Amino acid sequence: MIVKSYKLLGGKHPETATVKNALASLGVKAPHTGKPFTEEMLLGIAGGLGMGYILWEFKKHNTAILVMAFQNKWNYPVKFLGNLCKRIGVKAVFKETSGTVAAGKNLKDALAQEVPGIVWVDQAHLPYLSLPREFNGCFGGIVNVYGYDEKHDHFLIHDLGKKLLLLSAQELAQARGRIPSYKNRLLLVQPPAEIDLKHAIIDGIQDCVDYLSAPSETFALPAIAKWAKLMTEAKNKKGWPVVFKKRQGLYGTLVSVYEGIEHKGTGGGGMRGMYADFLTEAAAVIDKPGLLEATQHYKTLAKMWTKLAEACLPDHMKPCKEVKALLRQKYQLLKTKGESGLAQVGKISEKLNAHEKKLNTSFPLSDVETNRLFAEIQEQLFNIHEAEKRALEALRAAL
Repeated sequence: MIVKSYKLLGGKHPETATVKNALASLGVKAPHTGKPFTEEMLLGIAGGLGMGYILWEFKKHNTAILVMAFQNKWNYPVKFLGNLCKRIGVKAVFKETSGTVAAGKNLKDALAQEVPGIVWVDQAHLPYLSLPREFNGCFGGIVNVYGYDEKHDHFLIHDLGKKLLLLSAQELAQARGRIPSYKNRLLLVQPPAEIDLKHAIIDGIQDCVDYLSAPSETFALPAIAKWAKLMTEAKNKKGWPVVFKKRQGLYGTLVSVYEGIEHKGTGGGGMRGMYADFLTEAAAVIDKPGLLEATQHYKTLAKMWTKLAEACLPDHMKPCKEVKALLRQKYQLLKTKGESGLAQVGKISEKLNAHEKKLNTSFPLSDVETNRLFAEIQEQLFNIHEAEKRALEALRAAL
Protein backbone atom coordinates (compact mmCIF):
# COMPACT_ATOMS: atom_id res chain seq x y z
CA MET A 1 0.00 0.00 0.00
CA ILE A 2 2.00 2.97 -1.27
CA VAL A 3 1.36 6.27 -3.02
CA LYS A 4 3.26 5.45 -6.22
CA SER A 5 3.31 9.07 -7.44
CA TYR A 6 4.94 10.29 -4.22
CA LYS A 7 8.47 11.64 -4.59
CA LEU A 8 10.72 12.63 -1.72
CA LEU A 9 11.37 16.23 -2.75
CA GLY A 10 12.73 17.18 0.64
CA GLY A 11 11.97 20.37 2.53
CA LYS A 12 12.99 22.97 5.08
CA HIS A 13 9.90 23.81 7.12
CA PRO A 14 7.53 21.00 8.19
CA GLU A 15 4.20 22.74 7.59
CA THR A 16 5.00 23.88 4.06
CA ALA A 17 7.18 20.90 3.15
CA THR A 18 4.43 18.40 3.91
CA VAL A 19 1.90 20.28 1.78
CA LYS A 20 4.42 20.81 -1.03
CA ASN A 21 5.22 17.12 -1.25
CA ALA A 22 1.58 16.04 -0.92
CA LEU A 23 0.43 18.41 -3.68
CA ALA A 24 3.28 17.36 -5.95
CA SER A 25 2.24 13.70 -5.58
CA LEU A 26 -1.27 14.69 -6.67
CA GLY A 27 0.05 16.41 -9.78
CA VAL A 28 -0.66 19.98 -8.65
CA LYS A 29 1.48 22.56 -10.49
CA ALA A 30 2.15 26.21 -9.74
CA PRO A 31 0.50 28.37 -12.45
CA HIS A 32 3.56 30.60 -13.00
CA THR A 33 6.10 27.79 -13.48
CA GLY A 34 4.20 24.67 -14.51
CA LYS A 35 6.19 22.84 -11.84
CA PRO A 36 5.40 21.81 -8.25
CA PHE A 37 5.03 24.72 -5.86
CA THR A 38 8.19 25.85 -4.11
CA GLU A 39 8.07 25.67 -0.36
CA GLU A 40 8.90 29.37 -0.18
CA MET A 41 5.84 30.30 -2.27
CA LEU A 42 3.59 28.20 -0.05
CA LEU A 43 5.08 29.81 3.06
CA GLY A 44 4.34 33.30 1.75
CA ILE A 45 0.81 32.44 0.66
CA ALA A 46 0.07 30.87 4.06
CA GLY A 47 0.93 34.14 5.80
CA GLY A 48 4.69 34.02 6.03
CA LEU A 49 6.33 35.09 9.24
CA GLY A 50 5.58 35.36 12.92
CA MET A 51 7.63 35.46 16.11
CA GLY A 52 7.36 33.50 19.33
CA TYR A 53 9.33 33.26 22.58
CA ILE A 54 8.63 30.87 25.45
CA LEU A 55 11.21 29.73 28.00
CA TRP A 56 10.25 26.33 29.41
CA GLU A 57 11.98 25.36 32.65
CA PHE A 58 12.57 21.67 33.38
CA LYS A 59 13.99 21.93 36.90
CA LYS A 60 13.77 18.18 37.41
CA HIS A 61 16.28 17.74 34.58
CA ASN A 62 18.39 20.85 35.29
CA THR A 63 17.54 22.39 31.95
CA ALA A 64 15.43 25.04 30.27
CA ILE A 65 14.46 25.03 26.62
CA LEU A 66 13.81 28.19 24.68
CA VAL A 67 11.01 27.57 22.22
CA MET A 68 11.16 30.06 19.37
CA ALA A 69 8.73 30.26 16.52
CA PHE A 70 9.20 32.13 13.28
CA GLN A 71 6.11 31.35 11.21
CA ASN A 72 2.76 33.08 10.99
CA LYS A 73 0.19 31.63 13.44
CA TRP A 74 2.83 29.32 14.88
CA ASN A 75 0.56 28.55 17.82
CA TYR A 76 -2.38 27.72 15.52
CA PRO A 77 -0.94 25.37 12.87
CA VAL A 78 -4.37 24.20 11.71
CA LYS A 79 -5.31 27.81 10.90
CA PHE A 80 -1.96 28.35 9.16
CA LEU A 81 -2.43 25.30 6.95
CA GLY A 82 -6.11 25.99 6.50
CA ASN A 83 -5.36 29.49 5.20
CA LEU A 84 -2.71 28.12 2.84
CA CYS A 85 -5.08 25.57 1.34
CA LYS A 86 -7.99 28.00 1.09
CA ARG A 87 -5.92 30.63 -0.71
CA ILE A 88 -4.80 28.23 -3.44
CA GLY A 89 -8.16 26.52 -3.75
CA VAL A 90 -7.09 23.23 -2.17
CA LYS A 91 -9.68 21.35 -0.14
CA ALA A 92 -8.18 20.50 3.25
CA VAL A 93 -9.76 17.59 5.13
CA PHE A 94 -8.75 17.38 8.80
CA LYS A 95 -9.57 14.15 10.61
CA GLU A 96 -9.25 13.83 14.37
CA THR A 97 -10.03 11.02 16.78
CA SER A 98 -9.14 10.08 20.34
CA GLY A 99 -8.69 6.43 19.43
CA THR A 100 -5.54 4.91 17.92
CA VAL A 101 -7.50 2.25 16.04
CA ALA A 102 -9.66 4.82 14.26
CA ALA A 103 -6.58 6.97 13.63
CA GLY A 104 -4.76 4.07 12.01
CA LYS A 105 -7.78 3.23 9.86
CA ASN A 106 -8.14 6.84 8.67
CA LEU A 107 -4.52 6.84 7.54
CA LYS A 108 -4.62 3.43 5.87
CA ASP A 109 -7.84 4.33 4.06
CA ALA A 110 -6.16 7.41 2.58
CA LEU A 111 -3.09 5.45 1.51
CA ALA A 112 -5.32 2.83 -0.12
CA GLN A 113 -6.71 5.67 -2.27
CA GLU A 114 -3.10 6.74 -3.05
CA VAL A 115 -3.45 9.94 -1.04
CA PRO A 116 -0.50 10.74 1.26
CA GLY A 117 -1.32 11.65 4.85
CA ILE A 118 0.03 14.61 6.77
CA VAL A 119 0.15 13.62 10.44
CA TRP A 120 0.95 15.36 13.72
CA VAL A 121 3.48 13.60 15.95
CA ASP A 122 5.50 13.93 19.15
CA GLN A 123 9.14 14.34 18.15
CA ALA A 124 10.47 12.43 21.16
CA HIS A 125 8.57 9.38 19.89
CA LEU A 126 10.37 9.46 16.55
CA PRO A 127 13.29 7.04 17.13
CA TYR A 128 15.30 8.48 14.26
CA LEU A 129 15.64 11.84 16.05
CA SER A 130 17.25 10.21 19.12
CA LEU A 131 15.92 12.83 21.55
CA PRO A 132 16.38 12.48 25.34
CA ARG A 133 13.46 10.82 27.16
CA GLU A 134 12.78 13.91 29.25
CA PHE A 135 11.46 15.64 26.11
CA ASN A 136 8.64 13.10 25.85
CA GLY A 137 5.49 15.03 24.92
CA CYS A 138 7.24 18.41 24.78
CA PHE A 139 7.76 19.07 21.08
CA GLY A 140 5.34 18.42 18.27
CA GLY A 141 6.06 17.87 14.62
CA ILE A 142 4.39 17.21 11.28
CA VAL A 143 5.45 14.54 8.77
CA ASN A 144 4.18 12.91 5.59
CA VAL A 145 3.17 9.25 5.54
CA TYR A 146 3.13 7.89 2.00
CA GLY A 147 3.04 4.12 2.38
CA TYR A 148 2.32 1.12 4.57
CA ASP A 149 4.10 -2.24 4.36
CA GLU A 150 1.59 -4.79 5.63
CA LYS A 151 4.13 -7.62 5.64
CA HIS A 152 6.50 -5.83 8.02
CA ASP A 153 3.80 -3.66 9.66
CA HIS A 154 5.63 -0.39 9.19
CA PHE A 155 4.89 2.98 7.61
CA LEU A 156 6.98 4.94 5.11
CA ILE A 157 7.76 8.36 6.58
CA HIS A 158 8.96 11.53 4.88
CA ASP A 159 10.40 14.10 7.28
CA LEU A 160 12.12 16.93 5.32
CA GLY A 161 14.86 14.74 3.83
CA LYS A 162 15.20 13.09 0.44
CA LYS A 163 15.41 9.55 1.79
CA LEU A 164 12.70 7.48 3.40
CA LEU A 165 12.39 6.76 7.09
CA LEU A 166 10.48 3.88 8.65
CA LEU A 167 8.26 3.66 11.73
CA SER A 168 6.55 0.54 12.95
CA ALA A 169 2.78 0.78 13.23
CA GLN A 170 3.15 0.85 17.02
CA GLU A 171 5.79 3.59 16.94
CA LEU A 172 3.68 5.79 14.68
CA ALA A 173 0.56 5.21 16.79
CA GLN A 174 2.46 6.22 19.93
CA ALA A 175 3.95 9.29 18.24
CA ARG A 176 0.52 10.40 16.98
CA GLY A 177 -1.24 9.79 20.28
CA ARG A 178 1.29 11.15 22.78
CA ILE A 179 0.14 14.80 22.69
CA PRO A 180 -3.61 14.69 23.56
CA SER A 181 -4.45 18.05 21.97
CA TYR A 182 -3.41 16.71 18.55
CA LYS A 183 -6.20 14.09 18.67
CA ASN A 184 -4.28 11.88 16.22
CA ARG A 185 -4.73 14.64 13.63
CA LEU A 186 -4.53 13.75 9.95
CA LEU A 187 -4.63 16.23 7.06
CA LEU A 188 -5.57 15.14 3.55
CA VAL A 189 -5.42 17.56 0.63
CA GLN A 190 -7.32 17.46 -2.64
CA PRO A 191 -6.23 19.17 -5.91
CA PRO A 192 -7.77 22.58 -6.68
CA ALA A 193 -9.97 23.24 -9.71
CA GLU A 194 -8.08 26.47 -10.38
CA ILE A 195 -5.56 28.68 -8.62
CA ASP A 196 -5.72 32.49 -8.44
CA LEU A 197 -2.04 32.91 -7.63
CA LYS A 198 -1.89 36.71 -7.64
CA HIS A 199 -4.77 36.98 -5.21
CA ALA A 200 -3.27 34.27 -3.00
CA ILE A 201 0.09 36.04 -2.84
CA ILE A 202 -1.42 39.42 -1.93
CA ASP A 203 -3.63 37.85 0.76
CA GLY A 204 -0.62 36.03 2.20
CA ILE A 205 1.54 39.16 2.36
CA GLN A 206 -1.26 41.19 3.93
CA ASP A 207 -1.71 38.45 6.53
CA CYS A 208 2.01 38.61 7.34
CA VAL A 209 1.93 42.40 7.72
CA ASP A 210 -1.13 42.30 9.98
CA TYR A 211 0.22 39.46 12.10
CA LEU A 212 3.67 40.94 12.72
CA SER A 213 2.14 44.38 13.40
CA ALA A 214 0.11 43.10 16.35
CA PRO A 215 1.06 44.33 19.86
CA SER A 216 1.36 40.78 21.21
CA GLU A 217 4.54 39.80 23.06
CA THR A 218 3.72 36.18 22.26
CA PHE A 219 3.48 35.94 18.46
CA ALA A 220 4.45 39.32 16.93
CA LEU A 221 7.55 41.53 16.78
CA PRO A 222 7.23 42.76 20.41
CA ALA A 223 8.25 39.23 21.43
CA ILE A 224 11.80 40.05 20.30
CA ALA A 225 11.99 43.18 22.46
CA LYS A 226 10.54 41.23 25.40
CA TRP A 227 13.22 38.57 24.99
CA ALA A 228 15.96 41.21 24.74
CA LYS A 229 14.88 42.88 28.00
CA LEU A 230 14.74 39.56 29.84
CA MET A 231 18.39 38.88 29.01
CA THR A 232 19.55 41.23 31.78
CA GLU A 233 16.50 41.68 34.03
CA ALA A 234 17.47 40.59 37.55
CA LYS A 235 14.09 41.39 39.17
CA ASN A 236 11.88 39.41 36.81
CA LYS A 237 11.40 35.73 37.62
CA LYS A 238 11.71 34.98 33.90
CA GLY A 239 14.81 37.14 33.51
CA TRP A 240 17.84 35.14 32.45
CA PRO A 241 19.96 36.28 35.45
CA VAL A 242 17.22 34.83 37.69
CA VAL A 243 16.39 31.65 35.78
CA PHE A 244 20.08 30.88 35.35
CA LYS A 245 21.37 32.31 38.64
CA LYS A 246 23.39 29.14 39.22
CA ARG A 247 23.85 28.65 35.44
CA GLN A 248 22.15 25.25 35.66
CA GLY A 249 20.46 24.37 32.40
CA LEU A 250 21.92 27.39 30.63
CA TYR A 251 24.00 25.34 28.22
CA GLY A 252 20.98 23.39 26.99
CA THR A 253 19.02 26.60 26.52
CA LEU A 254 21.77 28.15 24.41
CA VAL A 255 21.88 24.99 22.29
CA SER A 256 18.12 25.21 21.83
CA VAL A 257 18.49 28.81 20.57
CA TYR A 258 21.11 27.81 18.03
CA GLU A 259 19.19 24.75 16.92
CA GLY A 260 15.88 26.61 16.80
CA ILE A 261 17.23 29.36 14.56
CA GLU A 262 19.38 27.29 12.24
CA HIS A 263 18.09 23.72 12.08
CA LYS A 264 14.60 23.10 13.39
CA GLY A 265 12.39 23.74 10.41
CA THR A 266 13.45 27.27 9.47
CA GLY A 267 15.77 26.76 6.53
CA GLY A 268 18.36 28.68 8.61
CA GLY A 269 18.33 32.33 9.62
CA GLY A 270 15.06 32.09 11.51
CA MET A 271 13.03 31.53 8.31
CA ARG A 272 13.84 35.04 7.09
CA GLY A 273 15.87 33.67 4.18
CA MET A 274 12.93 31.54 3.06
CA TYR A 275 10.67 34.56 3.15
CA ALA A 276 13.14 36.63 1.14
CA ASP A 277 13.08 33.92 -1.52
CA PHE A 278 9.28 34.01 -1.50
CA LEU A 279 9.27 37.77 -2.07
CA THR A 280 11.68 37.39 -5.00
CA GLU A 281 9.43 34.76 -6.55
CA ALA A 282 6.29 36.76 -5.81
CA ALA A 283 7.69 39.93 -7.40
CA ALA A 284 7.81 38.12 -10.73
CA VAL A 285 4.10 37.30 -10.46
CA ILE A 286 2.47 40.48 -9.12
CA ASP A 287 3.22 44.07 -10.08
CA LYS A 288 4.62 45.27 -6.77
CA PRO A 289 8.18 46.61 -7.32
CA GLY A 290 8.56 47.39 -3.62
CA LEU A 291 8.74 43.67 -2.86
CA LEU A 292 12.32 43.59 -4.09
CA GLU A 293 13.31 46.26 -1.57
CA ALA A 294 11.61 44.24 1.18
CA THR A 295 13.52 41.18 -0.05
CA GLN A 296 16.83 42.83 0.79
CA HIS A 297 15.66 43.60 4.31
CA TYR A 298 14.77 39.96 4.95
CA LYS A 299 18.04 38.74 3.47
CA THR A 300 19.83 40.98 5.95
CA LEU A 301 17.65 39.69 8.78
CA ALA A 302 18.49 36.09 7.91
CA LYS A 303 22.18 36.93 8.42
CA MET A 304 21.43 38.72 11.68
CA TRP A 305 19.50 35.77 13.09
CA THR A 306 22.31 33.40 12.10
CA LYS A 307 24.81 35.71 13.79
CA LEU A 308 22.71 35.55 16.95
CA ALA A 309 22.64 31.75 16.79
CA GLU A 310 26.42 31.67 16.52
CA ALA A 311 26.80 34.09 19.42
CA CYS A 312 24.83 31.76 21.69
CA LEU A 313 27.39 29.00 21.13
CA PRO A 314 30.66 30.94 20.73
CA ASP A 315 33.61 28.97 19.42
CA HIS A 316 35.81 29.99 22.35
CA MET A 317 33.45 28.26 24.80
CA LYS A 318 34.22 24.56 24.99
CA PRO A 319 32.86 22.40 23.40
CA CYS A 320 30.57 24.70 21.35
CA LYS A 321 32.49 24.47 18.08
CA GLU A 322 32.25 20.67 18.20
CA VAL A 323 28.57 20.76 19.18
CA LYS A 324 27.65 22.98 16.23
CA ALA A 325 29.52 20.66 13.88
CA LEU A 326 27.75 17.63 15.35
CA LEU A 327 24.33 19.27 14.97
CA ARG A 328 25.03 20.16 11.34
CA GLN A 329 26.14 16.59 10.69
CA LYS A 330 23.09 15.11 12.41
CA TYR A 331 20.56 17.10 10.39
CA GLN A 332 22.46 16.54 7.16
CA LEU A 333 22.49 12.78 7.71
CA LEU A 334 18.75 12.74 8.37
CA LYS A 335 18.11 14.66 5.15
CA THR A 336 20.51 12.86 2.84
CA LYS A 337 20.80 9.33 4.23
CA GLY A 338 17.49 8.55 5.89
CA GLU A 339 17.37 5.02 7.30
CA SER A 340 20.92 4.24 6.17
CA GLY A 341 22.32 7.06 8.29
CA LEU A 342 20.52 6.34 11.55
CA ALA A 343 23.39 4.45 13.17
CA GLN A 344 25.57 7.53 12.73
CA VAL A 345 22.77 9.81 13.92
CA GLY A 346 22.47 7.70 17.08
CA LYS A 347 26.19 8.03 17.85
CA ILE A 348 26.11 11.78 17.25
CA SER A 349 23.07 12.13 19.51
CA GLU A 350 24.85 10.22 22.27
CA LYS A 351 27.72 12.73 22.13
CA LEU A 352 25.35 15.69 22.12
CA ASN A 353 23.33 14.32 25.04
CA ALA A 354 26.50 13.62 27.02
CA HIS A 355 27.73 17.19 26.52
CA GLU A 356 24.36 18.58 27.60
CA LYS A 357 24.10 16.39 30.69
CA LYS A 358 27.55 17.47 31.84
CA LEU A 359 27.46 21.16 30.94
CA ASN A 360 23.94 21.82 32.22
CA THR A 361 25.31 21.37 35.73
CA SER A 362 28.85 22.62 35.06
CA PHE A 363 28.65 25.66 32.78
CA PRO A 364 32.08 26.57 31.35
CA LEU A 365 31.87 30.36 31.91
CA SER A 366 32.24 32.42 35.09
CA ASP A 367 29.52 34.79 36.36
CA VAL A 368 31.26 37.77 34.78
CA GLU A 369 31.68 35.97 31.46
CA THR A 370 28.07 34.77 31.53
CA ASN A 371 26.75 38.30 32.13
CA ARG A 372 28.89 39.53 29.26
CA LEU A 373 27.37 36.85 27.03
CA PHE A 374 23.85 37.87 28.09
CA ALA A 375 24.62 41.51 27.28
CA GLU A 376 25.96 40.59 23.85
CA ILE A 377 22.87 38.53 23.05
CA GLN A 378 20.67 41.37 24.28
CA GLU A 379 22.38 43.91 22.02
CA GLN A 380 21.94 41.67 19.00
CA LEU A 381 18.26 41.11 19.83
CA PHE A 382 17.58 44.84 20.05
CA ASN A 383 19.33 45.32 16.70
CA ILE A 384 17.25 42.51 15.19
CA HIS A 385 14.06 44.06 16.55
CA GLU A 386 14.80 47.38 14.86
CA ALA A 387 15.71 45.63 11.62
CA GLU A 388 12.50 43.59 11.77
CA LYS A 389 10.46 46.79 12.12
CA ARG A 390 12.19 48.32 9.09
CA ALA A 391 11.57 45.18 7.05
CA LEU A 392 7.91 45.17 8.05
CA GLU A 393 7.49 48.79 6.99
CA ALA A 394 9.08 48.01 3.62
CA LEU A 395 6.69 45.08 3.21
CA ARG A 396 3.70 47.24 4.14
CA ALA A 397 4.80 49.94 1.70
CA ALA A 398 5.16 47.37 -1.09
CA LEU A 399 1.45 46.57 -0.87
